[in-house]
Amino acid sequence: MEAASDSADEPTPKIFLHARFEVPRASGGDDDHSCDHSEHTSIQSSLDINDQYFDTTNCNPAIIGLPHGAEPIKPEPGDYSYSGMHDQGPLPEPNEGGQFAQIIGFVNAAKKASDAYLTEVIEKEKVLAKAQTTEVTADDHNHKRKRK
Repeated sequence: MEAASDSADEPTPKIFLHARFEVPRASGGDDDHSCDHSEHTSIQSSLDINDQYFDTTNCNPAIIGLPHGAEPIKPEPGDYSYSGMHDQGPLPEPNEGGQFAQIIGFVNAAKKASDAYLTEVIEKEKVLAKAQTTEVTADDHNHKRKRK
């Protein structure tokens, strides 16, 4: 997809979004999301680093207005998404496409990917915590003194 430019002489700037997560490595965890950097400091080696890149090759532009065929409705209080309706009546349809729609698409994809990645990190931590708790409970049971 090519974004429109004001002048044929001006090149369209390449736009992209780069999200980087540096999450403390859980003991006993794996290196599925680690990047291979040639120089690790002691802090970097204790982190799982996850880089995510979003550009026109892996993201579609966002739809700014209402989906095709959807009727404008007055939004609920606190809902700031485009509803097609204002207190005084219908709003004009917004312009679709362009670089802002692409950037919004990148942000939406980045949010979805980061939610999935962080959920995976949390689930791994829960499994590790449960395994460690089970291990500690078994050790405590074996070390208790007998009552007289």
